[in-house]
Amino acid sequence: MSIRRLFEALFLVALFAMAVVETLDPDMWWHLRTGEYILANGLPRQDVFSFTVPDYAWITHEWLSQVFMWLVYQAGGLPGLMVVFALLIALTYWLVYLASEGRPYVAAFVVLLAAIAAAIVWGPRPQIFNMLFTAVFVFIIERVRQGKLSHWFLWLMPVIMVVWANAHSGYLLGVVVLGTYTVGEALQQWLGGDQFSVFSGQSSVSGGVPEVVTPQKREGLAWPQIKEMAGITAVSFLVAVLNPSGPTLWIYPFQTLGSPSMQQYIQEWQSPNFHAVLFWPFAIMVLLGTLALIFSPKRPSFTDLLLYFGTAAAGFLSARHIPLFTVIAAPIIARHVTNIVGQTRFASLVEEPDPAGVTKPVRSLAILNWIVLLAAIFGVLAWTLVKVDNNQEAIARIYPVAAVDFLEEEGLAQGPGYNSYNWGGYLIWRGLPVFIDGRADVYGDDFIFYYLKTLELQEDWREPLDDYNVTYVIMETGSQLNTVLAASGEWEVAYADDVAQVFVRK
Repeated sequence: MSIRRLFEALFLVALFAMAVVETLDPDMWWHLRTGEYILANGLPRQDVFSFTVPDYAWITHEWLSQVFMWLVYQAGGLPGLMVVFALLIALTYWLVYLASEGRPYVAAFVVLLAAIAAAIVWGPRPQIFNMLFTAVFVFIIERVRQGKLSHWFLWLMPVIMVVWANAHSGYLLGVVVLGTYTVGEALQQWLGGDQFSVFSGQSSVSGGVPEVVTPQKREGLAWPQIKEMAGITAVSFLVAVLNPSGPTLWIYPFQTLGSPSMQQYIQEWQSPNFHAVLFWPFAIMVLLGTLALIFSPKRPSFTDLLLYFGTAAAGFLSARHIPLFTVIAAPIIARHVTNIVGQTRFASLVEEPDPAGVTKPVRSLAILNWIVLLAAIFGVLAWTLVKVDNNQEAIARIYPVAAVDFLEEEGLAQGPGYNSYNWGGYLIWRGLPVFIDGRADVYGDDFIFYYLKTLELQEDWREPLDDYNVTYVIMETGSQLNTVLAASGEWEVAYADDVAQVFVRK
């Protein structure tokens, strides 16, 4: 095993190790229960988990992901979910790496930065499939543009789109990516001029002797492939209708993006707060990419500019879009960083080795490299076991595990309760009917604002509690609502710990 191969293997192992995270996503719980429900009863058309909006329509646009998650859980429990989704995340960024120039060193650096920036949403959740399918699209298109894959591979994308449209409503991103590549490549043909730095048949004169210059291969799509890409974009959009919701799914993503309550009150839909350290890798990546585009010796194509600045703007608008920026922008950044490094004395770092000139490492070095790799693999396995072992403790630190035990013991669990929005999914997992949970699209803006009357202690804060004859309230310890309930004389603390407090009517 050569040093380069060892580096790539260690990079892949590191991606997996980074992706092994605790099962703490608040929506994971109701996704699991939904997968269980679908296998037992078929797709729900109306809400089946709350006592507040049981007649509201429910578009189960993530049904395939939810069934997948439940099957993984049945096979391996929460540890199985941790490992399987870590593998999916590692596969996602490995595809991004393979789509990037400057392998292994420059590409690995850029992709590692991208992975760190995207880690804010990692975990067992359907959104991971958005990242994976986006990476597949980018990988195929970039390889075709580089001449490393036949253009016929582009026709795999409508097939993938059928799966994507049943896994998550984010399938529309795939259509946008295809459309952006199509428009960018067309603009390049119309307005960009020839991107050859050396033209075919060109020669130079040095000392009066003509010197033939080897022509460089042009990257990008010719007009026939651009027209083909336009057709594939249209077909990919049309085949998305092959889902249980039919044409409704064409409209659904726009309803989600236009929801005022989701934009204002759900944290991951808000703009990133750069006072928080976890968003700094995104800022660094945007800065690196902008500088690379500015100082690259090769002029950025229209495709690069549209994809890079379009997805960066989406990331600034909503933290939820940052991972998608990292997947799409990493190959662009790697390409232009590689162009810059190629003009320096470190050019050897980005040069593709000549297979004919590569000699096998001496036996002792090859054995040492294998020992290093095996040590890294065993280290990651130990790390994974530690994460799995600490998972239940991590869950108990942020979810009301003991408080729900109390509700079950006291016979309150099946009664109408007012709960924290962040805990709704966990309560569904434990079998409690909920006031609200993370399915904001099911509840709708009007109901969410109605729920917030109590949470934000508006003038008529008692109204939701009285309208639904709420018998208990379960909220985070130290919340302002808890203070008001305790002072109202109408409620009393029935249970309290460091995580949750339960109030019951007097």
